[in-house]
Amino acid sequence: MIDVVNMGSALNCVYLDLIPDSLGRANYADAMLRNTRFFSDNQGYFYVESLSGYCIIDAAVPSIEGVYHPDVAYIQEMIEVVKYRGYGWVNYDFTNPLSQILEKKSGWVRTLPSAQWYIGSGYYASELTGKPGMTETARQDFEYQTVVHTMAQGMSGVAATYAADTGFVFNAYRQMVHHNIFNSHGSGYFFVYNLQGVVIAHGATPSLEGKNLIDYRDVKGNFVIQKLIDKVITDGAGFVDYYWLDPADQQIENKRAYVEKIEGTDWFVGSGFYHIVQ
Repeated sequence: MIDVVNMGSALNCVYLDLIPDSLGRANYADAMLRNTRFFSDNQGYFYVESLSGYCIIDAAVPSIEGVYHPDVAYIQEMIEVVKYRGYGWVNYDFTNPLSQILEKKSGWVRTLPSAQWYIGSGYYASELTGKPGMTETARQDFEYQTVVHTMAQGMSGVAATYAADTGFVFNAYRQMVHHNIFNSHGSGYFFVYNLQGVVIAHGATPSLEGKNLIDYRDVKGNFVIQKLIDKVITDGAGFVDYYWLDPADQQIENKRAYVEKIEGTDWFVGSGFYHIVQ
């Protein structure tokens, strides 16, 4: 659900401010979503449909792109959900592209009002069979690792597609980050740095953008940005613990962030949550 919200916000804000035409918007959606996958088996994918019933992009089943199918029952339900509520769950039957078996599926959709489209994703009932519950810490780790991994893939696709226009990529990243504040506390946001420590985009504190924070230390003396960079250089992605200002209550608190390199660039994206370390 959060992945759909975040990627939908990323698309919608770029459409509003940078891409006014439908073809350009479809191309941008393709750049962000075509090769973006999530879940441990990489079977999670996104689709974009128009409110009139055309498939714009389906990352798992590209053969239906451009197909007009407003009379399909679950498409009708999705359109009704986003038209009248803006977002929500839809349950339906769909062929699992991995097993080629018709299965029960739960999809989450949200509107892209600037384009009169909507974005969605979901999961099959079989994917939950036999899976144990998570602790709260494990749930948060999973959630933030997933949303950052998804955003990193989408940003990488944008960087590759628009490599000849670095100014557009730069502006698109900022738009995507500035308008993506998530979770119930309003403290979930994305940040983008380069490997030299310069803030490229920051969802909570845009005033930091353009500044080099390589020498920034937290209240425990940790070189925070250097730790993030080291993790990206050494492992490509991973968790880092440090102290940071929580924008929700303006207090310095312990934070765990997940960061991941944006492939094809010398930048990385991250997000994190505030928690108590035992």
